[in-house]
Amino acid sequence: MSADGNTRVLSRYVALDIHKHYCVIAGVDREGLVVLQPVRVEHADLEGWLKKKLLPTDHVVIESTTNAWHVYDLLLPLVERVVVANPIQVKQIANACVKTDIRDTLILARLLAANLVPEVWVPPAHVRELRQLLSQRRQLVETHTQIVNRMHSVAHRHHLKHERGKRFNEKNTGWQKDKKLSSLEQFQLELEMENRA
Repeated sequence: MSADGNTRVLSRYVALDIHKHYCVIAGVDREGLVVLQPVRVEHADLEGWLKKKLLPTDHVVIESTTNAWHVYDLLLPLVERVVVANPIQVKQIANACVKTDIRDTLILARLLAANLVPEVWVPPAHVRELRQLLSQRRQLVETHTQIVNRMHSVAHRHHLKHERGKRFNEKNTGWQKDKKLSSLEQFQLELEMENRA
């Protein structure tokens, strides 16, 4: 209780160690003592668990991972503060000899309580969406390049003349029916043509 007679709410410092299918969640107080016992929560149950167990005065930390932004968006309206940590710098600060999910989660929570979390910039939602779109485009271009390279490889193997670059279309793929090609190679080329982006 504070000097003015009001009950003072102590902040909890909660860490979520995000994995592909689940999170490990634990919390400590300012002194690093465990106040929220480590628990494993499947992603399917995560939103309900967070709404039920987190407090508006909680400070929460997650590491920047592939699926971190979805979790970040779930946390933001529920707690006082959400910090996104740089996972590489966290590892440099807290180099534990024995690594377990629970140990990692508690280390992350204690770093938050000590104000030692190396934060990353959290891009606004529209920037994240643009990044996702650009990432998908890059993957499609890479896939297209791989397909064309495989098709060129077949042509080179049989010394067949073909269109240069990535401009394969139905008008310039007559070489794919050449009798030097086996029926299996022709079938593979048909599949490549169907799958090129």
